[in-house]
Amino acid sequence: MIRLIVIVSLTVLMAPVGSAAADIYGLIRDGKLQEARDSLSLRATAASRDGDYLFCQSLLESNAAQASRLMEAALNTSVSARFQEEIHYRLAQYYLIAGDRANLARLLTDYQSRWPQGKYESEMMRLSVLLDEMAKDFEAALKQCDRYLITYKSSPFEQWGQIDKARVLAANKKNIGSLRTLRQLSRAKSGGTIPLALYLLGTDAARRNRTDDAVFYYSIFREGYPAAIGLDDLVERLGGMSSETGASNEAEKLTGTFYSVKIGVFSEKGNAKRQRDLFKDYGHKIDIQSKTISGKKYHVVYVGRFQNYQKALAVQSQLEAAHNEPFQVVAR
Repeated sequence: MIRLIVIVSLTVLMAPVGSAAADIYGLIRDGKLQEARDSLSLRATAASRDGDYLFCQSLLESNAAQASRLMEAALNTSVSARFQEEIHYRLAQYYLIAGDRANLARLLTDYQSRWPQGKYESEMMRLSVLLDEMAKDFEAALKQCDRYLITYKSSPFEQWGQIDKARVLAANKKNIGSLRTLRQLSRAKSGGTIPLALYLLGTDAARRNRTDDAVFYYSIFREGYPAAIGLDDLVERLGGMSSETGASNEAEKLTGTFYSVKIGVFSEKGNAKRQRDLFKDYGHKIDIQSKTISGKKYHVVYVGRFQNYQKALAVQSQLEAAHNEPFQVVAR
């Protein structure tokens, strides 16, 4: 029995450090963080010497600055080749968020020279675009965008290059090209860039005080992507917009004009009907009007038919307070 214990002990002690670190990495990847911490603590001595363990420590570290220091230390020790590429990518993300352009440029250059067709090539190319934007070198950023779009033409990554180019064009005050690209992306049948395109279109409209457009894009954004990041920000932007009272007062002069509170724009009529039902107890007539915009059919829900703009404005305030959503008074 003693001999068996000795053999087992020697087997554990002689196990390759990289193999054990890979096991810890697997636990982290599977979300078993406490098990990973426990396993790492049992190898504290090795962790102080080996780059693989330093990298695993960085993934379990809640402080971003400390995590980055651990990753840099891992690169300066005997870290396995299998982890080096990922460390470069994670450090590049950190230096972008930290606004550290010098270290970001260093990581990008090193990565692209060592792994020209690496696992994170598309992400690192996009980070290069952001680096040029940070330096306000928009011409260089546009060249990077074009290079990216050529590399990933007709691939699932192409849309992300289009989003980047639209953003850089807008930053460079080339709004026509930017908005054209964003509208095309917002009408795509699928893709992860659709909610981002709707958000950017909505924020652009809010910035230019185009209330109707801003609410239109917000409504589609909210309906299609109710959990998306950016909805709360867009609500705040809409809330800060000035009312288009000039246009509304002018509309009062038109014979037969009345006002309604627009409470939603939906691509599915069933969703428009559900929105109508939520507002049916306020004692106002509710209309659902179908419109075709850019070749796609939408259903707009209106509350009330008021002859006076101020009355419609009062109902708008009541509905916004009750539902914590921005709505819009429109002339019809």
